[in-house]
Amino acid sequence: MPKKLTKREWVEKYKSTLQNEDIIEVINKPELPATRLGPWSFLKLACIWSYAYYTYSSIIGPKYKNMCYVDLFSGSGLVSFLDKSGQEQLLLGSPILMATINSRYPFSKCFFFEKENGDALEERLKILKENGLLTCRDYKVFPEDCNEGINKVINALRKLDGAHYLLFVDPFSTEIHWKTMEKLLTARYPAFDMFFNFQPFGINRKSYHPETLPAFFGDEGYKEYLEIAEEDSKLDALKNYYIQKLQKFEEKIKTISTIRVKSGKGGFYYDLIYTTRKKDPAWLRGIKHLRKIVEGMTGMDVSIIFDKSFRSLDMY
Repeated sequence: MPKKLTKREWVEKYKSTLQNEDIIEVINKPELPATRLGPWSFLKLACIWSYAYYTYSSIIGPKYKNMCYVDLFSGSGLVSFLDKSGQEQLLLGSPILMATINSRYPFSKCFFFEKENGDALEERLKILKENGLLTCRDYKVFPEDCNEGINKVINALRKLDGAHYLLFVDPFSTEIHWKTMEKLLTARYPAFDMFFNFQPFGINRKSYHPETLPAFFGDEGYKEYLEIAEEDSKLDALKNYYIQKLQKFEEKIKTISTIRVKSGKGGFYYDLIYTTRKKDPAWLRGIKHLRKIVEGMTGMDVSIIFDKSFRSLDMY
């Protein structure tokens, strides 16, 4: 039986990858922006990298000619946050993590959407390629809104023989439209596994804009969920309605699981919704293991562990 890691040991395990010094050194340029996020983002990035490295690539890589990665909200490729003492910490963003994954079966093609910082992401990927640090065979950055350009990726994937892809949907709130999701869910080919970052606080804030939530949910059925929900469970009601909509696409989604990522400050959290087209697969144990670890931690734990002045969480 493998040793049970402490919170600090688990963070340190993934810190070496998410804070890869060799890669950060060549892409951390003053003229290229980093995306400022909270320390809890470390937990989100560790989840998707862990799944891609330990599970997805080992299962899909040997079976499919084209194992691909699709990121609909890629960011600049570099993430920054402040640790407990206020020192800036840099992490590799999701597109760089996947384009440089050191798996036996790396991604053959990566597709990135990034409207705001697409140029920065493109430049960072170019630098990595020139330095021989990319593991993916090919990549494409779309400097546009994924809702407007999603057909480009769907068409590109359709042209690939033996394709399967890992999909990461990471909006700040309601930026992903249901029509976009529906196109991915109804495309006959190829299949995908997905991590969807459901942001209940951001989505709830947008409820004051009547045109926003119908575009996100695709209809106004969420209103019935809110009407019957207790005040303290309205955020879960929004999430449950979205999950119910995903469950209707049984050809692409047969198993759904969630991992709650908590900030540790003010009760803020978001839920990573994991989906796969296999029914209760054996590898779901890995997702449950990730959930147990991540839900036992907060962003505050991460900020303290990254702060070298704290030798243990107990000191805080």
